[in-house]
Amino acid sequence: MSRRVWLALTLAAIAAASFAASSVAARPHAASESRPKTVTKGLDYLHSRQTDAGGFGSMANTAWGILGAVASGERMGSSAWSKKTKNPYEYLQANSHEAAATGYDVDNAPVYYARAIMAYVAVGHADRVANARSPPLDLRAQLNTKKDHAAPAPTKGSISPSPKSQPEFAAVHSTAWAILAMYAKGIGTDARFASAVSWLADQQLSNGGFPSDSKSTAGATSNVEDTALAIQALIAGGLAKTNTVILNARAFLLASQNQISAGFPYKSGGATQAEATSVAIQAAWAMGDNPKTDPAWVKGINTPEHALSLLQGRNGSYANTRGSTPQPMTSTSWALIAMRGRPFTSFPRRMGKASKAFRFRPRTSSISPKNGAKFTHTRIVLIRATYTDGDKGTGVKPSACRVYVDNANKSKPADIGPYGLHLRLKNVPNGDHTYKLLIVDRAGNVKTVARTFKVNVFTPIPTPAPTSTYHPIPSPVYPTTVVTPKPIQTLFPTPSGSSTPTPYPSVTPYQSGAPVTGAPVASPSPSASPGAAGADTGGGGSAAGFLGGTLLAMLPIGALLSYFAFRRRELALSGAGEGKMLQGGGSAWERARRALGKSKDIVKPAGS
Repeated sequence: MSRRVWLALTLAAIAAASFAASSVAARPHAASESRPKTVTKGLDYLHSRQTDAGGFGSMANTAWGILGAVASGERMGSSAWSKKTKNPYEYLQANSHEAAATGYDVDNAPVYYARAIMAYVAVGHADRVANARSPPLDLRAQLNTKKDHAAPAPTKGSISPSPKSQPEFAAVHSTAWAILAMYAKGIGTDARFASAVSWLADQQLSNGGFPSDSKSTAGATSNVEDTALAIQALIAGGLAKTNTVILNARAFLLASQNQISAGFPYKSGGATQAEATSVAIQAAWAMGDNPKTDPAWVKGINTPEHALSLLQGRNGSYANTRGSTPQPMTSTSWALIAMRGRPFTSFPRRMGKASKAFRFRPRTSSISPKNGAKFTHTRIVLIRATYTDGDKGTGVKPSACRVYVDNANKSKPADIGPYGLHLRLKNVPNGDHTYKLLIVDRAGNVKTVARTFKVNVFTPIPTPAPTSTYHPIPSPVYPTTVVTPKPIQTLFPTPSGSSTPTPYPSVTPYQSGAPVTGAPVASPSPSASPGAAGADTGGGGSAAGFLGGTLLAMLPIGALLSYFAFRRRELALSGAGEGKMLQGGGSAWERARRALGKSKDIVKPAGS
């Protein structure tokens, strides 16, 4: 094969690949299935708004929530969208559509019925449109009742929520939504609505835009939102993308686009709005343009999607204009549909491929103590947890997280951060305990974790000290003794009635007894009666003192005499042991015996 042939084949392959790529890029449903963070954060917000009844607070918000979630790849029948076993579809079936159409948050009944029809189609229950429950109501018939069937009239074929006196009020807005609903249900090209499509196309103003009311209304002016809705409704109703009406409407949108941010205002020259930008992105996809790459829609480095993302808050919701959130459910759901490249010319009639359900609650990676943990050696318990809100969630909000121990709020002493928390408990008493963690993301979704632990630290029981009762010792009580002073005896007592003392009679000295030869005089018997010989008759005190003093003075002399006498007897006895006779006759023993007998006589009292 020649070089030229190879070159021709290569160029043909490149051209075919380029054509295929451009064709795929032009198809909105072929957009990347990888959900960007702007979408997952929006889903975080929608989850946080779902109530235990299964809906999103009201029937109107529930219809919008269903459209936004399903367009993002979610499916309402999954467990991820069930609250207490109820999902959004069941909420729609459990409440009155007729009452909701006139509710506080609905200002246009036909638009409510149109979005309710589209919501039933999105949850896979298009068969319920003609028999919506509680009480049964045909939603399509309700739209038909709002249609103007008069002929000939400038409003024939339009659908308006206002009374007949002002049938043109919001007619363009209502009619565009009704056509899109019927198309989603599969009867968008029904003959009954062919006149509606024709009437809508006729409402285009000279600048290519569409007003909200009929063009016949005084002061009717074009706006981005109704122009982008009309483009989708007319294409769904059968107009070709190359139709002059469509091309002129496209030109109006591009002329109204903010040249720096690439966003879209409600009216030319205004601030970027989430709803206007969202519906403009949908219109671009419906006309076959790619607003991400087409030079006509990109301003510098900015795209409409980037301008829309700047209106998303930290909780995942979209403000309609910067700094305001008048209808966050409407703005957020509409933005999700646009971010996923889902124009109403294909969605919800074709829902596209379902994605894996988004895990909207924060996830924990580690928690301690483990459930049922036991502490037997310490009363200090450290509660710890690490967590994340995924790589595409709104993120954990530390100030909203809570820690409870035995139902007591311990969030203040706990250290809580965006990725983990810890709490140190001291002196935990013995027994079973429970701790609960509430991990909350910025959208308001809560991850609840409850665990139990037990503290069983052995504590020795101290022996109680004996209880002593204080009894004061009473002071001894001594008997009172009356002391009678002894009369003072004077040497010369004074007679009664006389001042001159009378001297005592002369003291009679002791009577002399028989003389004692060679023996000491024995002391008088202490038992001698008064008046006997030797008894004290009044002067005995002085005599006793004299005698005691004499004896005391003689003690050294007596002791010396006793020593010599004892020495002499010892010498005598030493000779007796040898049987010697002493000088003067007699042995030593005989003389000792005689001396002993004499000593007895000495101590014997005289006269005994």
